[in-house]
Amino acid sequence: MKTLFIKKATFFSFVMLSFVLVVVSSCKKDKTCHGKVTVVDITGTPVASAKVHLAAPSVGGDVVYDGITDGSGVASFEVKLPAIFDITATKAPLFGTGIMRLDEEGKSAEVTVKIQ
Repeated sequence: MKTLFIKKATFFSFVMLSFVLVVVSSCKKDKTCHGKVTVVDITGTPVASAKVHLAAPSVGGDVVYDGITDGSGVASFEVKLPAIFDITATKAPLFGTGIMRLDEEGKSAEVTVKIQ
């Protein structure tokens, strides 16, 4: 009788712990948007050290993010508020533009901008 009680109590504890873990983990979803901009030249070669500027109009003023591409031509951004961003990429005298849609919480997007 004691063994049966211990088995039932252990099973019940396991089920409750599993339920709590599922509920807690589902409440903590990542709401940060992740953007990746790859800058290439007219031949498609990645451009290192290019300046990348993201800007989205907002009621309280533009939401702006700035970055520099790494050796593979990539600049990464973590955006707290969803928006549609205008992209400007420059490496004198080259210039290019694009658009990045990070318009939903937790969304990720990758955009390639050609500068010429």
